[in-house]
Amino acid sequence: MTVTFRRSALAAVLVLMVLVVMGTISAKACPPGPALRLGSLDLGPCGQRPASWCGTAQVPLDRGTPGSPALGIGFEWVPATGRSQGTTVVVDGGPGWETTYSRTAYLQMLGPLRAHRNLLMVDLRGTGHSQVLSCPELEHYDGQPSGPGFARTVGVCGERLDHTWQRPDGGWIHASELFGTADAAQDLADLLSQLHLTGVDLYGDSYGSWFAQVFATRHPSLLRSLTLDSTYEVFGLDPWYTSGVTTARRAFALACRRSPACAAHGSADAWRTLAALAARLRATPLTGSTTGLDGQPATITVTVTTLVDLVNDAGSDPAVYRNLQAAAEAYLGHGDTVPLLRLAQQTIAYDGTNQPPPAFSDTLYFAAACTDYPQLFFMSGPGDQRARQFRRRVAAQPDATFAPFTAAEWTTVNAYTNTYDGCLDWPAPQRARTPVTARPPRVPPTLPVLVLGGDLDSLTPAAGGRHVAAQLGRSARFVTVPNLTHITAMTLRTRPGPEACGQSLYRQFLRAPAALARLDTSCTRHTPAVPVLAAYPARLADTVPATPAPGNRADADALRAAASGVAVVGDAIVRSGYLTGGRDTGLRGGTWTVTGDTRACFGFTDVRWTGDAAVSGTATWDRGRGVVTAHLRITPDAGPDRAADTTLDTTWNTLTPHVPASVTGTAGGTPLRATLPAPA
Repeated sequence: MTVTFRRSALAAVLVLMVLVVMGTISAKACPPGPALRLGSLDLGPCGQRPASWCGTAQVPLDRGTPGSPALGIGFEWVPATGRSQGTTVVVDGGPGWETTYSRTAYLQMLGPLRAHRNLLMVDLRGTGHSQVLSCPELEHYDGQPSGPGFARTVGVCGERLDHTWQRPDGGWIHASELFGTADAAQDLADLLSQLHLTGVDLYGDSYGSWFAQVFATRHPSLLRSLTLDSTYEVFGLDPWYTSGVTTARRAFALACRRSPACAAHGSADAWRTLAALAARLRATPLTGSTTGLDGQPATITVTVTTLVDLVNDAGSDPAVYRNLQAAAEAYLGHGDTVPLLRLAQQTIAYDGTNQPPPAFSDTLYFAAACTDYPQLFFMSGPGDQRARQFRRRVAAQPDATFAPFTAAEWTTVNAYTNTYDGCLDWPAPQRARTPVTARPPRVPPTLPVLVLGGDLDSLTPAAGGRHVAAQLGRSARFVTVPNLTHITAMTLRTRPGPEACGQSLYRQFLRAPAALARLDTSCTRHTPAVPVLAAYPARLADTVPATPAPGNRADADALRAAASGVAVVGDAIVRSGYLTGGRDTGLRGGTWTVTGDTRACFGFTDVRWTGDAAVSGTATWDRGRGVVTAHLRITPDAGPDRAADTTLDTTWNTLTPHVPASVTGTAGGTPLRATLPAPA
């Protein structure tokens, strides 16, 4: 399954870019400084903390062409803080992500193991420090990244690769097929040889795990252990990726059932709700105004293709699980478009946007996908023939396969999720480049392999991870982490949470790979659920009231007001992770701000969760400990039945959402004591 998703800014660029080779390839050189000799290579300081060393290994662009131009494979070396007991090699996903862009997350993933483990971060050929491929037409494409127009743009970028490097005789090297996984795996083998490293522990996430499978089958003698995080099949990969929709159907239901608020008050059948929404959007797309991630007004049209992207994006973005079902019910039930418009704009802007080169290479994404992944057409044929084959196969697909979506609708998904039609115009290959040739078992029985997957991950479903583990042989073990979406171990969390469980499993394995069969997986029984919303109430009267606690004397109206106030804070906490600035509007009006990093401070001014009550006050969120505290005033609108103002203090923990939020305060002078499900 082809997967990219937007990352937070985890690390600064390590070195400066210089333009070479017709403006298509960018390369970065290490800053000057004292050199470190590692194997046969000289490394220079990267200028980052913790201290690390940057280097470049030269490899042939085309190993099948004598005298081929060289490529520089960039990497970053972070020595162990104490006495080294070995080296961990990490490779990021996409394909197209720069591994060193995620340096902070990889350092956090190792945590205390850094005392005795060196860390080697390798940028695969064509991205990051490894002469990043760049195609402005693709990077600035304006429109849905699928369909004929997008495929033509992808094809233009492929043709440009075929006219970038020259052979010694002056002819062009057919480079559009030289950035696949087999060549990249050989690059890593050559790099390890030049660094005089062997017996390394290889970790790959998403496409990085696909790459790691290929490397392990081709170069098993170089490895001590292998970890595949959120992986999918190299051998036997389904070009329809039907396990994605199968997993999504189950995952939306699981997410609601495991969340106290949704389980108690939400719909019992999330997929039926999404089917009804698909039918409505198919008949009449929804256009409206909302607030963008920059805090400015934005207009968006939600179509059935938008819904296809939302369903797929849930596999890597828990906020879609949290919000989509309730947003759909609000629109279908009483024409409330506000939640759906905001969620669609947020998801398109965040999950549908890649970082610019060198952090991510759009061109490398397709160079690898179009070279390695099975297609719904023959890549050897011309473009018009491929298009006819593609249309015939889509038309012949049974209606039930992607229900409630048709095959024609499902295959309009963002091509950076699945490249159904993205490779239609990519240059035809001249040589076969099979990523894996070994038959099962694909690695020696002496190589321990840990395969990790989240059970809410519909991008690289757990079913694929189990299949991969079975293919690799009896030395592989698959472990599911419940309540987790895409990627299980690479995280910035330091306290208990679902990602921390994946991180714990990885660290255990890295300490003693040979003890894989005895891995303690007890943390998987306690991973917190996604706090799925039960509903988006339009009015206070529609709000599910907080549950009275001992000492409460406030009435139901005040308990509804308390629930509305807590919802405002929870919504802001989730939303703050997507903003490009520190200011936003409330769901139905008002404004709020957020400042701070490890300790986020929120200020609310007349923020409306419902249309008839304003919430003002402050809140703090300790991101490391997960503790939220807030002091709020909820003021209902004037009217003959106006409820009293409610003032409250509330607290909960975002890392233990199964523990209810507690509320204390007053409503018109009457004591209020209550609890309610933690909102975020």
